Amino acid sequence: MHIPNGFLDPKMSGGLLGMAATVLGYCLGKVMAAVTSVVPQRVMAAAGNGMANIQSAGKRVLTKIGEEKLYQMAVVAAWIFSAQMFNFPVNSGTSGHLIGGVFAAVLVGPFAGTVVVSIVLAVQSLFFGDGGLNALGANIFNMAVLGSFAGYYIYSGLKKLLPETVSIAFAAWASVVLAALACSYEIGLSGKIGLQEITWAMMKVHVVIGIAEAVITVLMLRLFAKNAALQEENAG
Repeated sequence: MHIPNGFLDPKMSGGLLGMAATVLGYCLGKVMAAVTSVVPQRVMAAAGNGMANIQSAGKRVLTKIGEEKLYQMAVVAAWIFSAQMFNFPVNSGTSGHLIGGVFAAVLVGPFAGTVVVSIVLAVQSLFFGDGGLNALGANIFNMAVLGSFAGYYIYSGLKKLLPETVSIAFAAWASVVLAALACSYEIGLSGKIGLQEITWAMMKVHVVIGIAEAVITVLMLRLFAKNAALQEENAG
């Protein structure tokens, strides 16, 4: 799923980098608004023959709830990064691993989830060579924006009609299929490999990988919930 360097033409990689940066910037703004609050500041200013105490716009400061949110985001990122270390075989020497977009979005919300997965992808690309730097925008768009942001709203819509576990499982599966489909079109339209050829090759593998994503996501969410409950019990 991680696109290496050389598979996308400059227009495709540049355009996807711009799209990813725009969405990521919006998500970062949402996260910052959620973890901070504005503290009014008062300043002394000249008024007539004296000085008046005037309230200014103030500044943003991290809240206690915000600290907990950032800590939870860091924990979720660590869980995803650790889980992605384990690859599972699919067929013909192909392997897959967890994307974690729906896992992150269910736990910390779609905006924070997109940021978390983007950070994981950036660290993998910069320090582990997993995905090319030139394709980082495409990888973030495919796995963070589609995998986490879009995956969350699939889950959110389905849970109104289906049990939550089923909704999570289907959303996790769909997030992989959507990311793989986007990846196929990006590579195909770049002219490196035929569109029909790359789409068939990607989809037949990632439909299976999506099943593993669904199972692992449900299991990890249950494990995370049990771990959180145990920590709360010990703290109490």
